[in-house]
Amino acid sequence: MLNIAIIPGTSRPQALNPQIVSWVEAQLAGRDDIRAEVVDFGEFDLPLLDEVVPAGAKMYQNAHTKAWGAKLDEFDAFIFVTPEYNHSISGSLKNALDFVATEFNHKVAGIVNYGADKGVRAAEHLRHILANYKVAVVRDQASFSIFTDVTDGAFTPTEVSAAPFASMVDDLVAWGGALKGVREGSEAVTV
Repeated sequence: MLNIAIIPGTSRPQALNPQIVSWVEAQLAGRDDIRAEVVDFGEFDLPLLDEVVPAGAKMYQNAHTKAWGAKLDEFDAFIFVTPEYNHSISGSLKNALDFVATEFNHKVAGIVNYGADKGVRAAEHLRHILANYKVAVVRDQASFSIFTDVTDGAFTPTEVSAAPFASMVDDLVAWGGALKGVREGSEAVTV
């Protein structure tokens, strides 16, 4: 079974994000090959990055960083639900990602993005960030427009926008299984 963390991409109050996160959770609920959990970085009370040593060293000094990192360690895969803010991801998501590093190594991620232009620029920026963490990001992504997939403030995804989600999850499961072997192999070498 693949353990997937669904990571909301913003801490903005009254954002559309919780509705899309709930939709992602509902899409995954019927599968028996995965276990999914929403992991909201907002619940870890992360201030602006306050670690002295860069994250790659995994020498965390603060309890909030240790807790955030330990939670991420539990998962094999991630689905990021990100809005596009100013042609990129939100500052709060970037800050949360900057706290950690090795917790993402040799894992897989999928992206669900949204915005005025379907959030595609945010997804592209997120792909670059995740590549630095040795994360394999699957090709397919679900991209939603605030003009065609939202009605009167409610998330109402069109079939054409939602369609890539299923193949994205299939790829997450396939790649996630393969990358478990990579992680196990690298652990055996370092022991």
